[in-house]
Amino acid sequence: MKRYLDIWIARKLGVPRLTREALEDWQLSKIRETFQWAVSRSPFYSELYQGMKMDTWEDFRQLPFTSPGDVCARGMEMVCVSQSEISRIVTMQTSGTTGLPKRIYFTEEDQELTTDFFHNGMRLMVDASDTVMILMPCRRPGSIGDLLKRGVERFGAKVVAYGLPDGSDYGRILQIMEESGVTCAVALPGHMAELAKRAEAGNYQIPLRTVLLSADYVSAESRHRIQNAWDCRIFEHYGMTEMGLGCAVSCPALEGCHIREADLYLEIIDPKTGEVLPDGQEGEIVFTTLTRKGMPFIRYRTGDRSRFLTEPCVCGSILKRISRVGDRQMAKGQWQEKQQE
Repeated sequence: MKRYLDIWIARKLGVPRLTREALEDWQLSKIRETFQWAVSRSPFYSELYQGMKMDTWEDFRQLPFTSPGDVCARGMEMVCVSQSEISRIVTMQTSGTTGLPKRIYFTEEDQELTTDFFHNGMRLMVDASDTVMILMPCRRPGSIGDLLKRGVERFGAKVVAYGLPDGSDYGRILQIMEESGVTCAVALPGHMAELAKRAEAGNYQIPLRTVLLSADYVSAESRHRIQNAWDCRIFEHYGMTEMGLGCAVSCPALEGCHIREADLYLEIIDPKTGEVLPDGQEGEIVFTTLTRKGMPFIRYRTGDRSRFLTEPCVCGSILKRISRVGDRQMAKGQWQEKQQE
């Protein structure tokens, strides 16, 4: 199996071969840079980390967590660049007690980091001979579907950027898949399962070989239905807007999702005590951005549950993997908003 993510990250680190030691040294260095950048440019982080230092991993573990509530209440104060440098703002309605929306800010450079991840991550499942249909928001420049399209086109694959299904156009989508010879589809699990159900009822000749499911929990029922319809390989992606839309993706072994560890540092904590848990134990995902400039996040609590897989991946990658992420509390609300993005 080709370890595209390892090769990509080794190139980002400037090392001939990726090792855990080199990667963890990079991560600590980037956390220091992110901390200094945020404290020097953000009123929120300057106040939160007043009098604190960030030199060692021990220092890092002492930093307070941040949360979605902080973004709702003080998101603009978390931004570290001028408004003229912001190229995209994603607004998500929340169902919390305040009802305030979350607004996430990106620079062009921040979005390029995601495009680069999509470019390398998608190479784990498709190549230049494939036709990829994107059933994600893609109308606006910088939307998740647009960034994915750019990333896939960089290695020569053909892209059919359709956008999110609206519930009444599944038949049309299946016709396009058949006419275009779609071999890979990227979609929400529920949408892909509905397409599979209708494909089984029809007589469509669609050469689908791989599917990438993202943005919501993948149930056993959805997985079974999709596999029955097309006998395809199902990859999974985990990410959220605050992460820059991309975090971790399956390799061909299809055992957990490898993390983009040069851009994100993940922790698994006990959601009640905040204690960092040993690898293998399930808890809440907390992440820190390592390379974002517009709106960095430090020890951000996601509310999502997972665990680090401890056994080596058969693909040979040294990147950490997380297990399948459980139900996300706000996934549906977030994606309803993204349909308009």
